[in-house]
Amino acid sequence: MKNRVVITGLGALSSLGDNVLEMEKNLKKEEINYNKVPSERFSTEYKTFRNNKGFMMNDSIYNEALNNDPYMLPEITAKCIDEALNDSKLSSEMIQRKTTGLCLGTSVGSCFAVIQRMKKSIENNIEDYESGLFSTPKIIGSIAKRFKLKGPVSAISTACASGTNSIGRAFDLIENGRADLMIAGGVDIFTELTYTGFNSLFALSKTKCKPFSNTRDGMSLGDACGILVMESLESAKKRGATIYAEVKGYHILNEGYHATAPHPEGKYALKCMKTTLQNSKIDIEDVQYINAHGTGTPKNDGAEFNGCESLLKDKKSKTFIGSTKCLTGHTLGAAGSIEAILSVLSFKHNTLFGNYEADDLPESEKVEFITSNKTNIPVNNILSNSFGFGGNMASVLLSRY
Repeated sequence: MKNRVVITGLGALSSLGDNVLEMEKNLKKEEINYNKVPSERFSTEYKTFRNNKGFMMNDSIYNEALNNDPYMLPEITAKCIDEALNDSKLSSEMIQRKTTGLCLGTSVGSCFAVIQRMKKSIENNIEDYESGLFSTPKIIGSIAKRFKLKGPVSAISTACASGTNSIGRAFDLIENGRADLMIAGGVDIFTELTYTGFNSLFALSKTKCKPFSNTRDGMSLGDACGILVMESLESAKKRGATIYAEVKGYHILNEGYHATAPHPEGKYALKCMKTTLQNSKIDIEDVQYINAHGTGTPKNDGAEFNGCESLLKDKKSKTFIGSTKCLTGHTLGAAGSIEAILSVLSFKHNTLFGNYEADDLPESEKVEFITSNKTNIPVNNILSNSFGFGGNMASVLLSRY
């Protein structure tokens, strides 16, 4: 018999706040943190840059993590895991007694170490061979060792689908009884590499991302780590845990269409969403909100919207669609997990979150777009999408418990 899988703990760090409580406060006040990238991080003065801003975490947190660990990501992730475990009322002794695993997604996690090594070599003529060994699996391994985890450990790097993919992997392990508890999520800090890379593709917005707007001109990058504690419903009830939501199902695929662009008709986005609903045994009539990947780039949003229109074509009522990247920026490997947490907060507060101006959204008989907070919306089922480079696609179905 398959286990039902629920979420019992949340931990987050992003431009919206240093923890989930701060995130909730800023969401309620509709406050975002989209500012100029400080020169201490890297220079954005080159004329070829389309803008000089990002959705950044608190400078003090960034600097503290950097001082404690030159590669930063393990410190930031550990901070969020601590928060999620405390939220779930799990002590270190409890997670060590159980079969507790870790699924962590990151898109470009090890590039921070690569850049540090290059700077030491070029600027100071120092060869830091240790940082040359710093890889994505090493990040995850060091975190698993830190928390003395005995269960399955997975490093997932499927571009911008990494965070959602990690939730799906954790779901599989718990549903099939291969783990008691799973710590799942994603982490990425944007660096010179990601900033210049997306800029070279003309994918950065010149102002701020406006998902699905007809005048959208690109994405805005952001820092984030999002962590969820997942366990079986039976386990959660037995120990009296707070249950935030249930994970009903997910699907991943690779469309193999293009290295950096989705199929324009959105037929693989449609397949990913449709199969997620089938796996979750949820009818599209019962889905009130789609938390879209919605980067704000012309090709991504166009394809995803086409996929959504096809998915909703026979639905009787309108469906809310929004992209919370207008609140956090595109956080790459952390995007899916941060967006899952924001979906959980939508259940908690009966609110769909958004914050951008757009008066030129496409007309649709099936869709109502979320561009600002919409309160008193008791959604019961949310489909959350992550569609990344290399054709990596993942969707997850979250339900109110």
